[in-house]
Amino acid sequence: MAKLICKNKIVLSDMKYIISLFGLMWGLMFASQSKVKKGRCLVVGNKDKKVSIHMLFCFYHYEVLFINSKFRVVDKKLLRPWSLRYVSARKFKYVIESSEGTFTRIRVGNKVKIQR
Repeated sequence: MAKLICKNKIVLSDMKYIISLFGLMWGLMFASQSKVKKGRCLVVGNKDKKVSIHMLFCFYHYEVLFINSKFRVVDKKLLRPWSLRYVSARKFKYVIESSEGTFTRIRVGNKVKIQR
């Protein structure tokens, strides 16, 4: 489990940290609302890159943060259930997914910490 911290405040205290290929593909598909609220941190590689994400078999709106290797938020998006594809305009290393409204105080450009 991991924590997401922004401006010295814990935003997510019990998110799952995922680095496996299967975990990256699965993400929050079929997840219950309680699992969505806890959040997921998907590590998409060793360096920043552009990767598309989808919302197939996801039944809730998700807020998604795209974070680069310097731990800066480079994109933020609210994704709707069953969205086929989203690609951030900027390269990133981490994708943080959680329920709608979780990241209201986080802005693009903010620095965050991911504690494992």
